[in-house]
Formats: sequence, structure tokens, C-alpha cells
Amino acid sequence: MRSLVLSVAALILSFSMLLAGNGLQFVVLALRAGLEGFSLEAMGWINAGYFAGFALGALCCPRLVAGAGHIRTFAALGSIVSGVALAHPLLVDPVAWALFRVVTGFCFAGLYLVVESWLNERASNELRGRLLALYGTFVFAGYALGPLLAGLGSAAGFQLFVLASMLVSFALVPVTLTRASAPVVGDEAPAERFGLRRLARETPLGFGGLLLLGAVQGAFIGLGPVFADRLELPSQWVSGFLTAGMLAGLVLQYPLGWLSDRLDRRVVIMLIAGCSTTLSALFLGAVLEGHRGVATVLAGAMATGGTIFPLYAIVLALINDRLPKTSLVSAAATISLLYSIGSSLGSPVASRLMAGFGPAGLPLFIGAGMAALALFAGWRMIRREAPTPLEDAQIATTVASPGAVPLEANPQDAAEGRSDT
Repeated sequence: MRSLVLSVAALILSFSMLLAGNGLQFVVLALRAGLEGFSLEAMGWINAGYFAGFALGALCCPRLVAGAGHIRTFAALGSIVSGVALAHPLLVDPVAWALFRVVTGFCFAGLYLVVESWLNERASNELRGRLLALYGTFVFAGYALGPLLAGLGSAAGFQLFVLASMLVSFALVPVTLTRASAPVVGDEAPAERFGLRRLARETPLGFGGLLLLGAVQGAFIGLGPVFADRLELPSQWVSGFLTAGMLAGLVLQYPLGWLSDRLDRRVVIMLIAGCSTTLSALFLGAVLEGHRGVATVLAGAMATGGTIFPLYAIVLALINDRLPKTSLVSAAATISLLYSIGSSLGSPVASRLMAGFGPAGLPLFIGAGMAALALFAGWRMIRREAPTPLEDAQIATTVASPGAVPLEANPQDAAEGRSDT
């Protein structure tokens, strides 16, 4: 294990720095958009642009990696992200920013693909779980620590945009200088993808769960800083809103995953989603009654993040239970695509609610989404008995929001559909 970790340490460190820069951008863009007087609807579409680009990248980047290789793709996409980060303060316009976020999302889809396919190629079956758990911890750490850097400057200037660009640029150094060999890619184009319709037929709850989780997680990540800013939190705590939610999700991810391995996953999904709905209702009530202190808002962020982020891995496990090995790889790209579609749709709807109901619109949207998931899980339990996991089931994807992509770049499609969950 030690030699394996050392062989990919540069890759994991680079990616964690990239995610810190991306997390910082989410906060800075939200704060700067508020200072520039962008409407909430415009902020929602800017955030949706990132996830729309991510969905497009999930479709296109496997070919890019197959043609250019892992290291060159990583360096090229990271350089684009770094440059685009600096473009925001040069052209302050909501339409331009939405397009910039599309480009950023596209590039991050490719960066996820490079990192996860590289890790998958290096790890044996016996060590893959531990390696991906380590990787997941660094993913959460990057996204949790990045927003805290927003307190180092003012969003009104260009310094924070430069800092985000610097993080991304410096992140390229460990990978480009690593002595570890990158995976060898062939010249073949990726095989035919596993479609959305078939995923819905295989596991309706997995399909609906990914769509709803993409919507609520995308809204929380993209509009959370706007929510905290509209509640007039001190500037140093606005960035802490995302960090609190991410850390809570990290802490609870393993215990809730452990629970889902011992109970019917649909029951666990229903209970966590129901708990999230209740906590969102309490948070909504507190906001409407004027309880908007730092402690209340951060507690609400932790309650929200601690329930919505661990659910992603549990829904993926539910999908994996019913997909044979021959279908898992081809389903991975569609899983990522579906999550991105949900994320790109959720932000505009949540921003519209915030425009109509004030900051309370965000917990209202999240609570409604989680209530829908809890009810759908309960309905699926009535419709079908608990499925028996297939003997050759494996893991299709690994890490939760923002964005997850397939661990394999060349899907093979072979199994027939099922509708047991």
C-alpha cells in the first residue's frame, strides 16, 4: 500500500490543489456577482453553466484522453482552467461568466477522468477501496479548504481570481514532473455508451436519486455563498458556509455508508432523505423567524451537507448492486452525465425561489428535493422487494459532488435491463 500511495501521491496532491482553486472560484464568483448587482436568476444560470460543461465533458473527454494521453490532457485542461479564472474580472458580464463556467466545467470533467482512470489503473482489486477512500478524502479536503481562502482578500478586486488561478497553475507541477508512468492508452475510441433510458430501466430509484441529488448538491455548492451573503453574515463566514457543509458530509460519509451495507439501501436512502427534509424545514423556519446568526447558519450548513453529500455514494452503491460487471463500466459515463444534468437544472430553479422568497428559497428547494427523494424511495419499496446484489457487481464511480466521472474510459455494454430497485 505504501508504494502504491507514493506512486500516485503527486497526482492526488495536484488534484486536491485543483479542487481548492475550483472551490475558491465558486465562492468568489458568487460574492462578486452580488457586488456587481447580478440578479439571482443570472447567478443560477452561471452556476448551471459549470455543470452543463461538466456534462459535455463527460461525453467528450474520454476521446481526448485516448488521443493525447493522461499527462498532456491534465496539463492542457488545467492550463485552460487557470486562464479562464483570470478572464472573469476582465469581462464582468453574466453571459460571459456563464460561458466561462461551461468551459471550466468541461475541463474539470476531463481532469476527473484523468485522475480516476489513472488511480484505477494503478490499484489492484485488493487495494482499490483504500486508495479511492484516500482519494475521496483529499477531494473533500480540497473543496472544503478552498472556500476559506476567500477571506484573504476582497471579491471586489482581482486578487482572489489571481489566487484561484495560481492554485490551479501550481497544481500542474507535481503531475508534469512526476517520475511515475501514466497509464497507456490505446487508439480505440470509447465504445458505445450506456444510455439514460436503460439506466432508468435498470434502477429507477438510482436514476431519480442521481437526478435529485445533482439538483440539490449543485444548488447548495453554487448558491450557498449567495445564501450566506444575503443573510448578511460577516464576510469571513460566507466562505465558511460551504466548508462547514463539506466537512459534515466527509465526517458522516463512512458511518452512513457502513449502515447502508447492513440494511436495505432503499430504507437508508429514505431515512436520510427524510431527515434532510426535516432539518431543511427547521432551517427554513429559523431563517424566516429572523434567526440568522453565524452559529445558526453554520449549523444549518452542516445539517444540510451532512445529509445530502453522503447520499450520493449510497445511491451509487444501490445502482452497483443491480448492475453486472459488464454493464457497470458503460453505465459510469451515464451516471456522471445524469448527475450533471440534475445539477445544471437545479441552480436556476433554486435561484428563482430565492428571488421570490429571499434567502429562505435555498433551504426550501433542498427540502423539497429531499422530500421527493424520500417519497420516491418509499414508493419503490412498496413496488419491489429488496434486490439481491449480483455476484459480479463492482464499483462504477467513487466520489461525490461536485461532479464525479467514470473510472474507466472505454465502456463495454453487454447486459440486459432490470427494474428491481
